[in-house]
Amino acid sequence: MAVLQLADGRLLLVAPQEVEFDPGEYPSLGIGISECGAGARQWHAPSGKTYVMSTLAPVATLLPFTVQSVTESDSLGEGSTSELSFVSSTGARITFRHIMPPMTLGIDFEHPGQAPNNSFKPNPLRGSA
Repeated sequence: MAVLQLADGRLLLVAPQEVEFDPGEYPSLGIGISECGAGARQWHAPSGKTYVMSTLAPVATLLPFTVQSVTESDSLGEGSTSELSFVSSTGARITFRHIMPPMTLGIDFEHPGQAPNNSFKPNPLRGSA
């Protein structure tokens, strides 16, 4: 999950979620945004250790990030919104995506003019002739 702080100080929680369309089928993988309190920035592991969220260093260069547009998509093709992209007036983009395994939030970002990140694309299979 990720917590976004708006200019007015409000906090929004972005988190992967399961969306049930048919009670007899597996739920779809979706993504949701909800308002939250400051407590969402930390959690306690079963081991007793406390984890606290902090700004991702590579994304810090995009801040402050003024959202010009938001795009929702069903990148997994399961019928629910599983990807949200925020685009700034400078062309920077921050994308939140529900990725596999289930209940995992992926975060991608692009600076204006940055080459696309193709590291997720599989390498071609090489066979012997």
